[in-house]
Amino acid sequence: MRLESNLISLGLNMEVHAVIRVEMESASNVLEHIVLDRSAEPTNLPLALLKHITEDFNDKRQIGCGGFGIVYKGDLQNSSVAVKRILNCHTFNDESFNRETTSLISVKHKNIVRFLGYCANTENKAMKHSESGEPSKYIFAEMRERLLCFEYISNGSLDRYLTDELRGLEWHMRYQIIRGICDGLVYLHTEKGIVHRDMKPENILLDDLMIPKITDFGISKLLDGATHAVTSDPTGSRGYCAPEFIARGEVSIRSDIYSLGVIIKELVTGCKDEPDIQNVLRRWRYKWNKSANYPPFGYQQVSKCIEIALRCLSDSPKKRPKISDIVSMLNTMESPNEHITNLGNSPAGPISAYPWELLEFDLLELNFPFEVNKQIPCSLQLTNVTDDYVAFDIEMMGILRYCIKPEKRVVPPRSMCNVMLTLQPHERVPHAMVCKDELFILKCAAVSEGLTAEDIIEDMLNKKLGKEVDKVTLKVVILPLAID
Repeated sequence: MRLESNLISLGLNMEVHAVIRVEMESASNVLEHIVLDRSAEPTNLPLALLKHITEDFNDKRQIGCGGFGIVYKGDLQNSSVAVKRILNCHTFNDESFNRETTSLISVKHKNIVRFLGYCANTENKAMKHSESGEPSKYIFAEMRERLLCFEYISNGSLDRYLTDELRGLEWHMRYQIIRGICDGLVYLHTEKGIVHRDMKPENILLDDLMIPKITDFGISKLLDGATHAVTSDPTGSRGYCAPEFIARGEVSIRSDIYSLGVIIKELVTGCKDEPDIQNVLRRWRYKWNKSANYPPFGYQQVSKCIEIALRCLSDSPKKRPKISDIVSMLNTMESPNEHITNLGNSPAGPISAYPWELLEFDLLELNFPFEVNKQIPCSLQLTNVTDDYVAFDIEMMGILRYCIKPEKRVVPPRSMCNVMLTLQPHERVPHAMVCKDELFILKCAAVSEGLTAEDIIEDMLNKKLGKEVDKVTLKVVILPLAID
């Protein structure tokens, strides 16, 4: 009788597992269909499926982590998804989750990460509990899981692609990314009334075509008709938060605009520092000529993007442009009906020096292949591209020792001058942080004929005198960049 009972129990278990397997396969097929059919609507997903495709939320599957949750890669039969497991579910109420899910379901745009489904699972689990001196007893604990499922973006986040002007992505790709981010943000702000509140490169993903997709709106960031709000939990990402958000917890669409300004600046220059527009344009022209990649409106687009970024970074939220105005400004850089000055440069050939460039440089980065206790020379060729005499003075900014010959000189019109910069012997390889701050600053100005190097003084290179002047930053690269 016991054997018969065990066989019956085994049969029932097998039948239960078979039913679960069929349900799992069905749910997996539904999710796969939503992934492949972009017109399909997001749906409720079973917790068992999300556990299965992420190997029970295995740490090896983790692809991202934010203030509200951890993101895991989930593999289906023919595709992959991203599963966001929301943290602190006991303090995150169902009303907030439902509001967030409803918001995500309605968001559909090519520059927004696509929402595929959600899961709100609550179970009461019996757990043994004992107190000192009393027998053990069982209590029921509420186990809550709240999960969101998104399309999986293969190329990772934007922060992986941020470099300076001379390296990394070409300008047309950076500009496409800027345009895409702005298009996505104008959709969120104007059509959906959503404030992102944590705009940063890590929250902008890039697909196989390098099309940007905004993700991670966080939790409960709907405007609900208000133009701004105050939060008691002003959490955000350092370097991207608007000053009013940091100081007073004020949240508005203008907060997102500030963050956008930082992102645009990083996409154009590779850093958050205050940009020297002439130096930025010089470095882009140098790259375009080196790579023989001549964007037809590169000068105008770089200039406009820097201008937009600086306006976005105004301390006063009211002075920041609306996202719709930013998109309009970018549109003027592409419309064939707009009058755009090309500065006499042809996109079919090398781009000539800009009007403010008095000297042209064969290098904008000086490479020193470091060897202990040896002098390391680097030659720099300067070309006077004007019809005037041009005086220059080179100053080193950093802590390493160099010999510069000549430090000063007057270069005749349409002629060249060679400068030898020699890194002096050092007993140890410089620390990477030291090398990061090594720069040469070259100041030059148009001067009268007959002047010599001894006549060059600081005032002569000062813009206040009304003379045509230029200031160039030359970066130093010490190889190898070793860390002690």
